[in-house]
Amino acid sequence: MATATEEKPSSRIETLAKPKRVPPEFLEDRRSVYWVDYVPPRPGPNGTTEITATPRVQELARHRPPSKHWMGDRITPMWPVSEDAKNAPTTERIQLLSRHKSFLDHRMERSPYMYVSESAKRATPSQRLEQLSVPKQRQDRYGVYETEWGQYNEVSPAAMKASHTERIESLAQSKSYHKDFKDERSIQWTVGNSALNAIATLRMQQLARPRSRTMIKDDYDPYKISPSAKRARCTPRVDELCVPLPRKVRQKKVA
Repeated sequence: MATATEEKPSSRIETLAKPKRVPPEFLEDRRSVYWVDYVPPRPGPNGTTEITATPRVQELARHRPPSKHWMGDRITPMWPVSEDAKNAPTTERIQLLSRHKSFLDHRMERSPYMYVSESAKRATPSQRLEQLSVPKQRQDRYGVYETEWGQYNEVSPAAMKASHTERIESLAQSKSYHKDFKDERSIQWTVGNSALNAIATLRMQQLARPRSRTMIKDDYDPYKISPSAKRARCTPRVDELCVPLPRKVRQKKVA
């Protein structure tokens, strides 16, 4: 009999409801984007950095051994052929491929005047072929509205006698110009007296005046901070926005 201390098997819902375990290499939020994930290797006693490679990396780092059947480059392109290679039996397919091409297999180009058989001369065309062989009339090509090749849409007598509604007649009228619309004027036109006798404002005269050389500062330093900017005080809203997020200021757990 099962004891009372034994745990009952949990259901599928309880298994799925359990939180996911945190992996051992998990790191909490970094305090800076420049925070490293691991401590870089440091030089050893002899001044060089010692890195321990895994067995798999050591296996991949080894050079590929030459095959036991590998042979170096031959000294000369001519070498003796063994007796076994000379007396080796060949298959029927190799003998067929080794034969040269005979002239009997070659076919000359046929004449442009082909021979027509007697059955083709006595053949009678079908009704469809006779219909397709009839030339198209000029009236069918240019006088009838054709939406697709060989398909005509004739206008019905009811459409010819139909009368349009008031709405269609109003939509068919051309759109009139705006009441303030003016046509394009010519390239040369007379300037009004008001434009000729106009006096520019003080601001316009100030903007139209060329820049004086005395206003140019050769010793201008763009990186110099003005005393007013140094004594500036930020608003409470700026102070609030400058505070880092709470989840970013948590202290690191020391192992």
